[in-house]
Amino acid sequence: MDQNAKYRRLLASDFTPVNAVRLRIIEQEGRVLAEVEWPENSLTNKGDYFYATPVPLTLERALDVKNNYGFAEVVVIIDNLELWNDAWGTIA
Repeated sequence: MDQNAKYRRLLASDFTPVNAVRLRIIEQEGRVLAEVEWPENSLTNKGDYFYATPVPLTLERALDVKNNYGFAEVVVIIDNLELWNDAWGTIA
């Protein structure tokens, strides 16, 4: 995990670019967790990790998909910015 990493914030209703891996931050039973999904492209089929997992592990998975399957960025879907931990990077 790179504390200097920068991620673009989207709202759930926003269009997700076709060249982006989407990380969704949620709160479940008082814990901050995440899920990740990505669209199909020429290198991989559409996929997801749709089970709530601690954010650092989910972020690692999202970056792995981005780096290995030609995606341009990881975007973050988060309604409540108070759930974001600066140790994960910067969200704008």
